[in-house]
Amino acid sequence: MTAPTNKRGTSFVDHDYFVLSADVKFLRQLFMQALRSEPADESVYRKSLKDTKENLEGINSIPEAVRQMFSVALLYESDPNDSNFRAMHQRVLLMNASEIKVAARLFLEMLNHANLVERNHRVRRWRDYKRGDKTIKSTASQTMQDVFSDLQAGGFSPEEIRTALLRQNTELVFTAHPTQAARRSVLTKQADISRMLEKHDCSSMLTPLEKNALLTGLQASLHGIWRTNPVRRYKPTPEDEARYGLSVVEQSIWEALPEHYHAVDYALQQIGCEPLPIDCCLITLGSWMGGDRDGNPYVTAVLTKRIVFLSKWRAAHLYWTEVGALLWELSVATRGNADIQGEISRIEGLKNQSRTGGRLTKSSSLNAMNFDFYNPQLEEEEQYRLVLTHVRDRLAATMRHAEALATGKTAPKIPIWTPIYKSTTQLATDLRRIYKSLHETGDGILAEGKLKELLWRVHTFGLSLTRLDIRQESTRHLEAIDEITSELGLGSYKTWSETTKVQWLTNELHSKRPLLAKGTVWSPKVQEVLDVFSLIAEVGSEPFGAYVISMATDASDVLAVRLLQAEQGVPAANHLRVVPLFETKGDLEKSPEVMETLFSNSWYSANLSSPPQVPNVGWQPHQEVMLGYSDSAKDAGRLASVWSLHKAQEALVEIAARHKIKLNLFHGRGGSVGRGGGPQYLAILSQPAGSINGKLRVTIQGEVIDSYFGTVNACELTFERYSTAILKATLTPPAQAGENFREVMQRLSESGCTKYKNMVYETPGFVDYFRAMTPEQELKLLNFGSRPSKRGQAGGIETLRAIPWMFAWTQCRLHLPVWMGVGTALKIEIDNGNLPILQEMYKHWPFFQSTMELVETVLSKVDVKLAKVNEKWLVSSELLPIGKSVFDEFETTVDCLTQVTGRSELTSNNPVIKRLYDLRRPMTDPLNVLQSKLLREMRRTPEPSQELQEAFAATVQGIAAGMGWTG
Repeated sequence: MTAPTNKRGTSFVDHDYFVLSADVKFLRQLFMQALRSEPADESVYRKSLKDTKENLEGINSIPEAVRQMFSVALLYESDPNDSNFRAMHQRVLLMNASEIKVAARLFLEMLNHANLVERNHRVRRWRDYKRGDKTIKSTASQTMQDVFSDLQAGGFSPEEIRTALLRQNTELVFTAHPTQAARRSVLTKQADISRMLEKHDCSSMLTPLEKNALLTGLQASLHGIWRTNPVRRYKPTPEDEARYGLSVVEQSIWEALPEHYHAVDYALQQIGCEPLPIDCCLITLGSWMGGDRDGNPYVTAVLTKRIVFLSKWRAAHLYWTEVGALLWELSVATRGNADIQGEISRIEGLKNQSRTGGRLTKSSSLNAMNFDFYNPQLEEEEQYRLVLTHVRDRLAATMRHAEALATGKTAPKIPIWTPIYKSTTQLATDLRRIYKSLHETGDGILAEGKLKELLWRVHTFGLSLTRLDIRQESTRHLEAIDEITSELGLGSYKTWSETTKVQWLTNELHSKRPLLAKGTVWSPKVQEVLDVFSLIAEVGSEPFGAYVISMATDASDVLAVRLLQAEQGVPAANHLRVVPLFETKGDLEKSPEVMETLFSNSWYSANLSSPPQVPNVGWQPHQEVMLGYSDSAKDAGRLASVWSLHKAQEALVEIAARHKIKLNLFHGRGGSVGRGGGPQYLAILSQPAGSINGKLRVTIQGEVIDSYFGTVNACELTFERYSTAILKATLTPPAQAGENFREVMQRLSESGCTKYKNMVYETPGFVDYFRAMTPEQELKLLNFGSRPSKRGQAGGIETLRAIPWMFAWTQCRLHLPVWMGVGTALKIEIDNGNLPILQEMYKHWPFFQSTMELVETVLSKVDVKLAKVNEKWLVSSELLPIGKSVFDEFETTVDCLTQVTGRSELTSNNPVIKRLYDLRRPMTDPLNVLQSKLLREMRRTPEPSQELQEAFAATVQGIAAGMGWTG
């Protein structure tokens, strides 16, 4: 594709582009001032863009070669033509590794500035729209009021809308993956910059001193990032990843959650409805960080236990702080209702049983904040404070208990009068007692403030902030059962037929006798599997979410996990819900058959219940099924993957309805389009009818966490997008496509899959081309994530995880897994005279429209010119014919897709996406040129120097920032 021109019209979108450009230059100016050791100057507000000094003049720490290259890059940024590209390319050829490292860091920071500005602008536009600026309306940013209005216009009553909301739940499951590029030390500073940018938007209300302090703070954070090595010296541990996930909850989601609920309440009020109840669970959180052991040998039962109690410790501390704030707020000098009187008597009774005896004394937890309620008269008058003091002391005891177990120490003795909180229900009951009393005694307005917000948080976050999923590969359970049957003299379980496995497992689940003899010595791998189930039995099910079986293929995979839970002492009522994850194209196609077998199984159907951790479901029989987007796409290509997923969802919905079982689908989406990512609003609205039904569970992976949850306002916007999309998808699901559309889609899937597999798995030399063209091998040198990039040490593409597969193609700017085979499939239909029906499918079938537009978005990011730089420098001549086939397929895809959409220019219908890429591209292109040279140097050296590796890592992070995702 040719480089975009710099010609622009005068639409409001172009105005947005120039606002974004100005904001980027503003941050860049402060950054340059910091590098020159110049003070932050308040006059930067008044300077015109042409007066700003953007070059590296006066920055002595920057090598001369980098300054010259940067000057050429600025020309390329203002006019990205071929001449400026060649000039930039020539400068890079003259640079050494040390100079490239500095240059790569500079462009990395420029792209980070652009991303921070874009995130702030996204929130700014959303807030401006909510304030009444209708010129910036976007269907992807609809507010609750918009959706309520649309639904009412469609015939839904206000009460029907509220009822649907009360049954709704979005569970966002945070995951860490092998390609997480940014360090937490950098992400924390970037979050500070985002908060200051939001404040900067209101700078007209600041005094000169406040403006100066704001500029100085921005400058300090920018400089702090520059002085922080972006490259990890060591791989992060699973505990590091878990701590990062918890920090996102603490720093932004904790504050954003009640704000989102207030927004929903306000929208309900506008249509004459009651507000949300205090136990509402519109949003809940899960996590795989510390629980995902699939292919990660560092996630053990011991580590998982530590993460469980680390989460409890940090949750208790947050609640402890909030209760402290309530102590100041609820200074009501009155008697509570009868329930409060009974609670005070109970507390006094507990205290009298303790060693000290007598009246309540000053609490050590209160002393920490100089909070003094030892005066007897105050205690008698201010009864809510008396009860809250006890709640706060119990939270302090809970903190001490969890801290000890999280750090490997012996749990402290629990005082009789301040028992720890063992369940969310216990804490919620104590707080609801106060809430109810305030309403009954005429002080209800006080209950609707901080106390209601705290109750919302308790019901959302529980005692662990996030519920930890356990994920393990199906073969590990197979090995465990095989060792058990061999020990019992029953032969090798692995050799049994599926029918025999299911029958034996069912018989054992019906049986009340123990299967495993105590004291049996198992192999280390099997013992580790059993230890996880023992941990669940030890700590209970509340801290956990689902038990996910990756690479699930048969009904026996699910029954085996239920049996292992039972044998390791997990009470039947506390079994974790077992969730099969169907990942490959074949497994997705087989998934209906697997679930039919399970639903028809005598023991399984009788023991399906809705665990307490699934909100708003009640006790209707309930089944969760996870769908894998990454591996199916890597296995069969984009079209076959999305169609297999769509058909699997339709079939699973039908089977569950026939068996009268509530189905909850768990979507294993990644950050990139190639792994199911991309704009989620359109994706949710294009799901098959009945597949949402008020519930959505979805993974939030890698850099997506920071992008959408890194600040409070970004969280609020993300929550509203999910909540509105799910409500619309539930009440107004898309109609099922006609048979003619489905037949065409089936043919597209088959022909696209054939082309994809022919290229990726059957073309001789393709693996060599892939490894030469992309930095796949070199990425292994970087300390990005705790999990290995391959499921096994041997093998080629088939054993490579889907994430680094997509990551590698993203780095060279080809994004091949997303579009390979799409062009061929479309061309076959077009050549057969089916262009009109493809155009009808695009206009009238949300699923097909979403599929085409996501491919289109990625095609707009492909840069053939830069990819050919890689080819010229890195690929041997005998492999070039493969490259020609790849580029030919790309051109075919662009040509055919534009015929289907009717647009001559990619993404011209989505100016927001186009604007973001236009903004980042001129700063990303130099990084690709730098990376190409580095790869050539690294491959010439048996042992690449630390400097080469760090320079390479900076280019990887920069390109990831420019593309908007790693893998």
